[in-house]
Amino acid sequence: MLSAFEKPLTQHGSWFYPRLFWECGAIGQVLYLQAEVSGIRSTGIGCFFDDPVHDIFGIKDMSYQTLYHFTVGGPVEDKRLTTLPPY
Repeated sequence: MLSAFEKPLTQHGSWFYPRLFWECGAIGQVLYLQAEVSGIRSTGIGCFFDDPVHDIFGIKDMSYQTLYHFTVGGPVEDKRLTTLPPY
């Protein structure tokens, strides 16, 4: 999720920084729900390399920032994992 970054922080102040992540979370929830309705899976990724993304999109300043990544796709069963009933 790419966000306008420098302008909103300049206009609203530093308190707006968590708001940008809150908005990413709201978008992420819609993406989770839509993926489930579509019969696929999804997950948000909070740990990532933002510099390569900036390079791909040609972002060279603070006007935009990548705040969160989100993936969608089909599940892959991992036979190495075991699921046991609770208790």
